[in-house]
Amino acid sequence: MMSTPDARTAVPDEYADWRKDSLTSSWRHFSDEALRGKDILDFGCGAGPLAFLLASKGLAKSITGVDLYAQDLARAERTLAAHPEYCDVLRFVQGDVSGIPMGDASVDIITAFDCLEHVMEPAPILAEWKRVLRPGGRVLIEWFPFKGPWGPHMEALIPLPWAHVIFGEKAMFASAAAIYDDPDFVPRHWDLESDGTKKPNKWKQWQSFKEQAYVNELDIATFRQLVAEAGLTIARLEKSGFGRSGVKKVIGDSLMALPGLGEFATSFAVIELQKTA
Repeated sequence: MMSTPDARTAVPDEYADWRKDSLTSSWRHFSDEALRGKDILDFGCGAGPLAFLLASKGLAKSITGVDLYAQDLARAERTLAAHPEYCDVLRFVQGDVSGIPMGDASVDIITAFDCLEHVMEPAPILAEWKRVLRPGGRVLIEWFPFKGPWGPHMEALIPLPWAHVIFGEKAMFASAAAIYDDPDFVPRHWDLESDGTKKPNKWKQWQSFKEQAYVNELDIATFRQLVAEAGLTIARLEKSGFGRSGVKKVIGDSLMALPGLGEFATSFAVIELQKTA
């Protein structure tokens, strides 16, 4: 029922193409018209692939990519330098854990793809989203809830759905550490030094997701509560299961409808939050 991760994620020269295809597929859940004449904040932009995809549509008034990590922003700036056609509309700035470096009520749309699960303190970020949004503004989110099949984001080493549910986190980290040292393991490009050698085994230092501080273990019920506390409204929350059509979709939708178990069958969620005032 479950597809294993795309092999292109392991190949540096093919990763960018995979990421572009992935984001294009993700954006299909939203409308290009939402961008027209709007000031956009791409939260957790990384090296900017989503920001560049949105800029290529030629509809936004401005797009600002914000991320914590200088090395990713440096890559985004290099890409921007190679695409001067976007320089008037697109910029990148570095944020920090204390807040988003933008003024109150300064943006119309916030995009947050593949990043909500990595926000270790979601409540302050939701409050920041509300602060920088104009009244009527929206946050467009693609989120992979922790209880889902690939919640831990460790499929590069352990391409087995629900491994964290079946085996537990200590077993996950011990297995990841052992697999990483296996001579037959093909490391992803982020596990390689600039000279192509494999980086030291980071998996040996953790035994829990809390120690790792990479995924926040957030579930949908807690997310709803935090959104309400932040003063935002959930205008849309759609869960997706195992497939877009056919038998997979039928089975996935049926499992997602089960009380108490449905979130485990949720591969990802598409969400729109709104600032009503």
